[in-house]
Amino acid sequence: MVGIIVAIQYGIYSVEVDGVIYQTSPRGIFRKNHKKLAVGDRVILDDANFIITNVLDRTSFIKRPCIANVDQIIITFSLVEPDFSYYLACKYLTYANSLGVSSYIVLTKIDRAIEENQINEIINNFKTIGVKVFLVNNKTGEGIEEIKSLFENKISCIMGQTGVGKSSLINAINPEYEREIGEYSMALGRGKHQTKEVILLPFSGGYIADTPGFSSLELDLRKDEVSKCFPGMEKASLKCYYSNCLHISEPKCEVKKMVEEGKIPSIIYESYLQLLKEVEENE
Repeated sequence: MVGIIVAIQYGIYSVEVDGVIYQTSPRGIFRKNHKKLAVGDRVILDDANFIITNVLDRTSFIKRPCIANVDQIIITFSLVEPDFSYYLACKYLTYANSLGVSSYIVLTKIDRAIEENQINEIINNFKTIGVKVFLVNNKTGEGIEEIKSLFENKISCIMGQTGVGKSSLINAINPEYEREIGEYSMALGRGKHQTKEVILLPFSGGYIADTPGFSSLELDLRKDEVSKCFPGMEKASLKCYYSNCLHISEPKCEVKKMVEEGKIPSIIYESYLQLLKEVEENE
């Protein structure tokens, strides 16, 4: 039988096969070969003992949070508490691009929004670099129907900072999930963790992965990788005169040209320089 791992807790693997959940464990050979299975892995169960005997090839793998075979990442940000950050948005998008996984941005807490023209500015700036932004209100359901189609027949990973409303978003999509909701701490300036593990929730022919929130996201990338994976720069960097162009002060840089022409918003480019500096300091 072929199934998919939907949760791993305390060494017990929950594998779904045609709507039936089997609580099982992998053969000892996996431990002997130091092969670690992840939520999202497609596995083969022994028909007699329902033990995991083999794992199918992965189409993608995210190291943090640990999840396999993701089709897309839904990067979730709140407009307030915590406040929206271009830098963090671009950092998450760069992370998704480095994994070769498509991504979208969902903005929550629009009922407590900043001025409307600022929201439109966020949408237009990301539209300029080919990133689609969705607006939702988890409490009233505004915008929820529009994003439901994103999840059809795909494994989608909802990712973002702690406290931005990931679990609330999942509950708004399907109230039957009843995911535990955290709070935002004004004293700490960040959210309180509620989701402790990665879990796949079936939805519309696919799965929605609820993941623990990040207090910080570290990119395991070199500067030249950031320059090629940063949103809006993937194709442009191929036209730069130098193949290792970092888009700072190099001559005949296509990215710098696009910034000057307004094809890459200056606030996006400033986020790129900030991320490049962070990676450089880490190196």
